[in-house]
Amino acid sequence: MKTDNKGQSSAELILIVGGLIIIILFIGTYISNITSTTQNKLKTVITKERNFLINKI
Repeated sequence: MKTDNKGQSSAELILIVGGLIIIILFIGTYISNITSTTQNKLKTVITKERNFLINKI
């Protein structure tokens, strides 16, 4: 009795590629959140310093 394993290897490959895509999307979302938070904090610091310097003059 011969079995055909071509479908098995294709299914495994699809699962591996799908898993990698999901991991990459999660990492991208995490990095995007870090970037957004950092940008907002820098904007706040720059605004405070600018206002301080304007009031000092």
